Amino acid sequence: MPPPRFLVPLAIAAAALVAVPSLAMAERMSIVYDDQAAVRALTDPSGPGPAIGVDRGAFRQDPGIGGLFDPAGRDSGYRIGKVSASLLADLSPEGIADRLQDEIDDPQYGNTSGLVAVDEIGNTYNDGRVKVSYSYKKVRGKTIRVSSLNRLIVTKTGWRLAKGPVPLPVIAPDSPGQKMSDAMRLLAARAYPGGGSYAQRVHFYVAPAFLTSISDGRGPHHHLGLDGKPHRATWRGVMPALARSGGVWLEMYHHSAATGLTSLSAAEWKKAPRVFSTYSGIFGVNQGRIHLVISSSPGPPEGSSNCGSPMQCQWSLAQATPAAARLLSNGPGAYSLGSQAEEWRTEFNRVFAGA
Repeated sequence: MPPPRFLVPLAIAAAALVAVPSLAMAERMSIVYDDQAAVRALTDPSGPGPAIGVDRGAFRQDPGIGGLFDPAGRDSGYRIGKVSASLLADLSPEGIADRLQDEIDDPQYGNTSGLVAVDEIGNTYNDGRVKVSYSYKKVRGKTIRVSSLNRLIVTKTGWRLAKGPVPLPVIAPDSPGQKMSDAMRLLAARAYPGGGSYAQRVHFYVAPAFLTSISDGRGPHHHLGLDGKPHRATWRGVMPALARSGGVWLEMYHHSAATGLTSLSAAEWKKAPRVFSTYSGIFGVNQGRIHLVISSSPGPPEGSSNCGSPMQCQWSLAQATPAAARLLSNGPGAYSLGSQAEEWRTEFNRVFAGA
């Protein structure tokens, strides 16, 4: 069997990556987070349309059997290390920073990209919810239940409740979200040998719970329900961590033991990219570093119609709004594509034709 044909000579491309350490953060980038069969479906030159290779911004998420282009692993410059967010949550800011730097400098699976992804930022990293307490007041023989968010006013003819300002949850200094931001501040002050800072070598996967909490919530910090009450958590503690990172990867799917992977609904596709990118921008997250991760799905997104197969529908929705299209242009991620990998490749080539 002839050796695999690389789309870009790896020695040349790897040297370029070292010479331009911001390449993975500044230009279009795609992370393939999948098994070897799906990786080959995306990268094999004999597949449909142009292969998705190094020259088109492709990286592979470790751990994975084989490399992105070469099962012998001779493409280590295009594989990204990984650290579980759950293993970082109990560490100090210094411990988190040191663990991430260690994975960048001496990765568990021997890649040489100098990049690491934190998988994934979910509910453990939110700030918690506002604690609402209740008291009971008596007015003219009637017992009234009063929320700590409201004020009881006794009038000449009875009483009324006046709504007070809705508070925000207090961000605990030792909360995982705040510690992650403190860790990224430390990494931002550490110079990476190839240029830039260690913080710029870190990428974050944003869990669906994080993404939809922001997109569904109301109010300036998206923690209010339809009734104006603080039913949701905020994410102010962890947002500065994302702002200092090299990339933020929005998981555009839901997952449960009962249903497996399913795409976000059409309504979520249309709203979440806009709301998340706008809100995160308040904290300094660069919209040029936010990416959409597209997965397989057993059916079209709920609420979609006349958009083709489940994969075609997702890509169509990724172009349906200016905000989503802007994030898609940064380079999409691929996750657990299974038998839909070739469709993902076809859609990539449709959107990025000639690039």
